[in-house]
Amino acid sequence: MKVHKDSFYSRLKSKSFILRRLSIKNRLLAAFIVTSLLPVVFVSVYSNMKYETSVTNKISAYSMQILDELSQNATRELEQYETLSENIIINHLIQNGLPKFDAMSDYEKNQLQTQIGDDLGQQIFQLGNISNVMILTNSGESFFDLGFELYPAKQIQSMLEETKKSFGNAYWTYLRSGRGTNTIALSRRIYAEDKLNKQLGYLIIFIDEKVFSRNIYKFVNLGAGSSIYISDAGGMVISSLTDDIPKGNPFAEKEIFSPIDNQFHLEQKLTAFHADVNNHPFLVASSYIRSANWFFVGMIPQKFILSELSDMRRNIVIICLVVLLLSGMISTWIYFTISNPMRSLLMYAKQIRMGRLEAATLTRSAYPDEMDKLTETIDGMVEQLKHLIGQVQSEQQAKRDAELKMLQAQINPHFLFNTLNSLKWSAMLGGNESVTSGIESLSELLRSTIMVKDEFITLHTEIANLLHYATIQRIRYGDSFVLHTEVEEELSGFLVPKFILQPIVENSILHGVGDGEKRVGIWVKATRQNHVLTISIADNGKGFDMNHVKAKRESHSKLSGLGMANVDERIKLHFGAAFGLVTSSAVGEGTKTVITLPVYTNEEDLERYV
Repeated sequence: MKVHKDSFYSRLKSKSFILRRLSIKNRLLAAFIVTSLLPVVFVSVYSNMKYETSVTNKISAYSMQILDELSQNATRELEQYETLSENIIINHLIQNGLPKFDAMSDYEKNQLQTQIGDDLGQQIFQLGNISNVMILTNSGESFFDLGFELYPAKQIQSMLEETKKSFGNAYWTYLRSGRGTNTIALSRRIYAEDKLNKQLGYLIIFIDEKVFSRNIYKFVNLGAGSSIYISDAGGMVISSLTDDIPKGNPFAEKEIFSPIDNQFHLEQKLTAFHADVNNHPFLVASSYIRSANWFFVGMIPQKFILSELSDMRRNIVIICLVVLLLSGMISTWIYFTISNPMRSLLMYAKQIRMGRLEAATLTRSAYPDEMDKLTETIDGMVEQLKHLIGQVQSEQQAKRDAELKMLQAQINPHFLFNTLNSLKWSAMLGGNESVTSGIESLSELLRSTIMVKDEFITLHTEIANLLHYATIQRIRYGDSFVLHTEVEEELSGFLVPKFILQPIVENSILHGVGDGEKRVGIWVKATRQNHVLTISIADNGKGFDMNHVKAKRESHSKLSGLGMANVDERIKLHFGAAFGLVTSSAVGEGTKTVITLPVYTNEEDLERYV
């Protein structure tokens, strides 16, 4: 789990360069917009979807309920016409007249039709929306006709064929009269009252569709822009209130009727669904009219359903704009709280880059935020930098002073060497070997000091200079000390600073030799441990108490002009505080000084320290 978390943060960190291309102001603005506006938008969209679904479900349930009630009303209305048709079928004039109709004269036929009209007139005209009643023989010849409307013979013949196949001896359909009147027709076969398997003819009752729709559903409103119509089991429109849904023809078979037909026959349940008709979305609800095998269909525009959401959406937009404005203002305000100290800090950094280390920060807030802590850290860095610069200047000054002292120790080489050579030959002529040896050592020592300009020499050369120095000191101290050197051959080529052993041996001679006859031994030994060269100088002289030692700088009175303190200072100046010399002593036991240096064999290795 931790590995996945680390990899996630690693990927997130690697992608952060994209945001680094934006300014802090733009990043803060984007962060506030995302963290404040995004939740509002998300909640708004989610609420809108939920509310839209809720409204749609409620309207669907309401529409289905209304259509069910309309279906019941239509069923009751249609049952009245079926009852009327049954009364007409069993009328004795029709029952007796149809079998004899072909044998009657025209006069008898007219007389019979008049009697039927008088007998049925009261029943027919009780239902004010009947436009015509027609009775036909089995051959299709007119037996009785109120004569108010004429209908195409082809439509009548097709209707009679469907009547023969109808279930329950009742067939409902749509017919258009010759004058263009839209009618709803009920056709039935007329059977003999005493012989139910004997067909006598056909009865057709024509109902004015306009009056029918007005009585049943004209004043029912499912919503602004909604439509209600009736279709038969084949999808043909039986009745509608708008010319956009033409009567007598199928309407939106694929979009509306096919889903209704599938629900009715396959799912055995009618439910509301969404459909696009002429590129307009609708919520479609339907109900079954059992008596006529029809369907009531209601179409509710989606824009009507969403109209109730318009106010809420407008309010959401206003809220988002307000949140956006507040987020921008807050992010700008926070940006200024960051940019002002950052600008001051940037000016401070520019002054430091220009070398104005004495410049202080313009302002320091009392708030413990990250900017103030960063400023405090930079102040500390500047103080440390000033300290280091001062230290470097002091070291450089000390180095220049040491070089000056070295220069002050130099005199005219030719004059000095010529003088020493003259003294040497004079001593040799006088037979004084001690003076001859001393002058020769002094000459070599001065030659190494004056003529050799290198700051670093080999350990072998440094030991040779030390032996020359001991020879010179024997002229003064005689045999009161003896010098022993122990340096392995492999260590002789290591580079060391020039004249670092002479001041220490000089100290052993000056402070180790006592008033007695004891001969002081001085041992110089070099060893190596990894990358550290250690040179120890020990004597068995008088020694001294370390607790009462006072640092003395006597370099100006010595041959080389450099004392022990100067040696330690030179080593630390070149190689750092980790190297240098350490002296230990005890009264009556002698003194020991240990010099530690890095191991290097060429000038290139020394460049990292020098």
